[in-house]
Amino acid sequence: MFKKLFIDSEKGNVSILMALMMVAILGFSGLTIDIGVAYAERTKLSNALDSAVLAAAQDLTEGSMTARTTAESYLTQNDVPLDEVSIEVGADLKSIEIKGNRNVEHYFMKVLGVDSSNVSASSKAIIAPIKSVNGGIRPFAVEDFEYTYGDLVTLKQGAGDSYNGNFGVVALGGTGNSVYEYNAFFGYDGELKVGDEIPTETGNMAGVANQLKTYINSIYESFDSHSRKSDRLWTIPLVDTLEVGGRGYITVTGFAQVFVENVYNQSGKININARFVKFVVNGAIDPEAEDNGVYGVKLVN
Repeated sequence: MFKKLFIDSEKGNVSILMALMMVAILGFSGLTIDIGVAYAERTKLSNALDSAVLAAAQDLTEGSMTARTTAESYLTQNDVPLDEVSIEVGADLKSIEIKGNRNVEHYFMKVLGVDSSNVSASSKAIIAPIKSVNGGIRPFAVEDFEYTYGDLVTLKQGAGDSYNGNFGVVALGGTGNSVYEYNAFFGYDGELKVGDEIPTETGNMAGVANQLKTYINSIYESFDSHSRKSDRLWTIPLVDTLEVGGRGYITVTGFAQVFVENVYNQSGKININARFVKFVVNGAIDPEAEDNGVYGVKLVN
């Protein structure tokens, strides 16, 4: 009789122990699931913030309000309510940071009295002068000098620049009419860095210049009102000098962004005038480089 009671007691203890173990296993499983959901929400929030600051940083040259509006637009597109975030634009218009905080509802941890938890993320992007540009550089050089944004500059002189046949044109990736034509219309495909030596291009190449005139003058945009993707916006190299005889080598000292104001005939020769603008392009940055108004973007968090 005693032995039977002992066995029944053992069975009862095992049942209780098994029940407690099941509760613990389910609890840990639920905790793992809830933690996984919270982690996934934090990742989504972080990715959305990265996307927003990278897009908004490209508009920092347009002012704080424009950059903020771009950030808000990207956040909304990525299903991030604006009341979940705070946006801070640097006073120097060289950085933008977004901090986000999201409440994540739990499903299993509620049995432990934990209904939800907060996840947070932050992302910051800066713009800084570029030291190299990868793709899109037009084959027109300007001597490096101090200028004001909006200043008019001649990219190509129809009658030459008095330096023995140079017309402000440089040879990027090769010489000759076909290379010049491609680079003038589409931009040089390769990379160009500060310190690189590039050759000047000789000759007026009037055929290409006339085609360029027809194309540019068909784009009805102005300096005061143009899109970021306008084909009147060109990235060009700044160089140490154009005072070389015929085809010679000059050194890249930086980069500038210009809006092509007009392409016109003068005494049967083609001239190209443009105005300096501030712009963000695809390139490696150097915060210590001279600020010529062309910037690259970098995440810093």
